[in-house]
Amino acid sequence: MTWNAFRKTQVAGYVFIIVGILNWSGNFVAARGLADMVEPATLNLLRWGVATIIFLPFGIRSFWRERHVVARLWKELSFIALTGVSLYDTVIFMAGETTEALNMSLIATLSPLLTALIAQFIFKTKIRPCMYVGIVVSTFGIVLLVTDGQLSRLLALRFATGDLLILSSAIMSAVYNTTISRITGKLSSISLLMSLCLFGTLYIIPLYLWETGGQLTMPVFTTDLIWSLGYLAVCASILCCLFWNEAVQIMGAPKAMLFYYTLPPVSALIAWIVIDEPVTLIQVLSGTIILAGILFALYGGSPKFRRQEKRNYGQPSEVTY
Repeated sequence: MTWNAFRKTQVAGYVFIIVGILNWSGNFVAARGLADMVEPATLNLLRWGVATIIFLPFGIRSFWRERHVVARLWKELSFIALTGVSLYDTVIFMAGETTEALNMSLIATLSPLLTALIAQFIFKTKIRPCMYVGIVVSTFGIVLLVTDGQLSRLLALRFATGDLLILSSAIMSAVYNTTISRITGKLSSISLLMSLCLFGTLYIIPLYLWETGGQLTMPVFTTDLIWSLGYLAVCASILCCLFWNEAVQIMGAPKAMLFYYTLPPVSALIAWIVIDEPVTLIQVLSGTIILAGILFALYGGSPKFRRQEKRNYGQPSEVTY
């Protein structure tokens, strides 16, 4: 099987989504370490500015060759650049200043559900009931994880302004993924990523100027900041988007977003490996529940459907999830 043929198979979709998640999951560990060093919009501008410079030699030829398609799709590209690049991380960093981590984690779990709802009711995609059941199961696993097994903590929740920002980021994530699944076939993956880098970085600049009061200021570039920016730019931005967008094209947004639930346990695993944070029994249990929910959403349902899915294995589904 050739590489181009493999890229269109469901197996490739799972490989791409796993690699994308692995690159993305460290984003939260790195962001946690930079929270007190760099302001949100400044950090996002540095991250995507560096990513654009690094990717430019690899993406500019393809971007120029497909410039007429980019020009025709500039509104859609601007929309997904705003929701997936310019605003998403900036809003999350801003929300962290006014809301609790528990609230942020719980509200963020709405992203896969919102993705499925937008796909079903706006884009008229047929969503199977087992998809929603799997989302509920995985959401329970996330709740168990972020409350450290103490579900009574939910009764003490207090909501702040930052919670609305997190809710908006969940909506942006859902909109980004459902929209990009409609545009990926019209542009090559390289041109798409180059477009996101250029448009996204451009649209961060007004946020940066608003944050700095119109002044051009930069943080002190310590060794930790430089290494963290390198990781965020290459792994959590370029590689993550490249593989994630490929997976969304193959699997569809609802299926791809199911793997969003794996971010907290994978982040915990990376934190254990990198900064020696302990792994608890609750983390193992919640990770198992999250995985069970994902598997049920992907493979649950009637035997008739499973036989049909088996016959279609290796072919991207564009209708039913």
